[in-house]
Amino acid sequence: MKNDKSYSELVKAHSTKKAKKNETMQEILIEMIIRESILKRKRNKLAQQIDNALDNKDKPLFLQLSAEMKQLMKLFGN
Repeated sequence: MKNDKSYSELVKAHSTKKAKKNETMQEILIEMIIRESILKRKRNKLAQQIDNALDNKDKPLFLQLSAEMKQLMKLFGN
């Protein structure tokens, strides 16, 4: 079998593949961190709104916000 590429070209190609794979993995991790931050922010905001609804004895708002919290927690996996 004849191979037209030199050893250095093969090493360079392998390094490039590995770098692209690492870059893709970093992008996935960054996306996960961003999504988690957004979900945590929404959860904290909803929790505050639920507390306010309880303080104000606003049952309809409390029920609405609680339903939203349940949906959000499903996204969290909790």
